[in-house]
Amino acid sequence: MKSRAILTFDLEFWYNSKFLKDYINSETHQITDYKEKTIELLLDLLNKYNQRATFFVLGRLAEEYPELIKKIFDSGHEIASHGYSHKTLDKLNESEFEKEIILSKKIIKNIIGKEPIGFRAPNFSLNDKTIWAIKILENNNFKYDASSFLKKAKSDIILRMTTNLGGIYFRALPLWLFILINNLFKKPSILYFHPNELFDFTPQLKSAPWLKRKIKYWGTKTASKKFEKLLKKFNFISIEQYLNEKNITT
Repeated sequence: MKSRAILTFDLEFWYNSKFLKDYINSETHQITDYKEKTIELLLDLLNKYNQRATFFVLGRLAEEYPELIKKIFDSGHEIASHGYSHKTLDKLNESEFEKEIILSKKIIKNIIGKEPIGFRAPNFSLNDKTIWAIKILENNNFKYDASSFLKKAKSDIILRMTTNLGGIYFRALPLWLFILINNLFKKPSILYFHPNELFDFTPQLKSAPWLKRKIKYWGTKTASKKFEKLLKKFNFISIEQYLNEKNITT
């Protein structure tokens, strides 16, 4: 019998990566990001294995690709918030963060007809130093936060979902070891990915330092096949599905 786990994606622009952001200029913003192609292939894979996921969608991206976000939702996946601008919380004050949250919720609701109940901060930046953001999320009717990565910020206000491994760990580690490590964490296991890191046509920025490029692009040539193998090993659900099963969101 397959194990169950929660599958999540951070849906943002390719140049939002923390490894690339210091090397972006106005010209690189114009590079085609193949967003539609990436999501089409990803949705086909998820549908092939009848898997469901949560997509944490950046507000600015949703504005640019509303039909794509609607297609993800209509395919049976949860749409949650990834903020609006992809600024980390330490770069925002409380007022700025709340404006971003309200705008993000409005954009998503206009596209799919319902408000998101979940949030994930860019670069997992909701931590003990930015815990003030939790109260703002609560005031704006969010039910959960999935911004914790290997460390859990202290709060009993709204549900905290601790995210396990994904990203470079998935691309760099052998699949058996990746699964083994994830199984060591508190259940339910929550895996995270960026859709553009799963396919080898992701735009590459040659001006970034060698190490940062390696971290960002390592394993992308084989990631889609590896990800398909992962889909065969688990029954994946969204965070919203998990909470509904546990009667937590009501």
